[in-house]
Amino acid sequence: MQKKPRIIRYDGKKDSIFYRERTKRNELFIGINQKQMELSQQKLADAVVGVAGTGGLGGGLAMMLARLGVGHIKICDPDSFEISNINRQLGATPENIGRNKAIVVGELINETTPDVTVEIFPEGMQKHVAKEFVKDCTLLIDCVDFYLVDQRYDMHKAFRESKTCKSCVAGTVVGWGANVYHFTQDGLRLEDFYGIPADTEQTKDVVDKLVKLQASFLPRFPSKEAIYGYMEETGNVPILSLAPPLGQYMIVARAALIIMGLDKAPYCTELPPMPSYLWMDASTMECGVYEFNGEFINEKEFESHFENFNTVSL
Repeated sequence: MQKKPRIIRYDGKKDSIFYRERTKRNELFIGINQKQMELSQQKLADAVVGVAGTGGLGGGLAMMLARLGVGHIKICDPDSFEISNINRQLGATPENIGRNKAIVVGELINETTPDVTVEIFPEGMQKHVAKEFVKDCTLLIDCVDFYLVDQRYDMHKAFRESKTCKSCVAGTVVGWGANVYHFTQDGLRLEDFYGIPADTEQTKDVVDKLVKLQASFLPRFPSKEAIYGYMEETGNVPILSLAPPLGQYMIVARAALIIMGLDKAPYCTELPPMPSYLWMDASTMECGVYEFNGEFINEKEFESHFENFNTVSL
């Protein structure tokens, strides 16, 4: 018999006057007439959104969803805050070092938007958690670390089996940029995209493959060798503190448009499903829709663009 997941729940204290007052500045941008604006906000209020992972991307975007007016948010993460998280993660403060990330983020959402129902899964995404986490979700946001292959497989399987959750939005941050991509129930499966069996050992070649499948653009400064060396030495991925807010915005904006049914023409430009993705880079001012193919798009950029850029003059 499969054990039940641990869940901490804050029931939202519904107050229509308070909700209207705190969300009314959204309305002009979520419809083309008053009726559609009201309907869009109601869809957000009725939505149940699961945010898997509350680190650099997930914690901040969960709060953005709550501020936007999503009525019910599920969050999960088994990790605890470390000092290095302070550069980018919501809830990462000296006082919260050692505390579970999902619990801290859930408390912050409850304090900021007490009308939002919050369910916290502090065990993270595991087999006995996945189905309960996805249950009743309107939309799923996948912010689980890219190398946690088995956990992501469990979650995506539950997503494809869901009767209510038709879309899963995900993204990553790389250097000065971020991407966002969209899984559908009848589209490309994560398992087929990765092409890596469950329970596969995380060898150097496997990690290299996972990086290329979710980070098509190599970041500027430093070289690929330096980035891989950092990962091998520290066991962590280097992350610029400025990038997660960009990724949070891009993911939440697309998620909100999907929930409201405004994610297609004529209201907006549709994001093609995986393996297509949207990439935005603040350093190159590049923005466009690309396709993951397991290769770096700009691998030779360092040799051509930075060949005479060995030192920085102050």
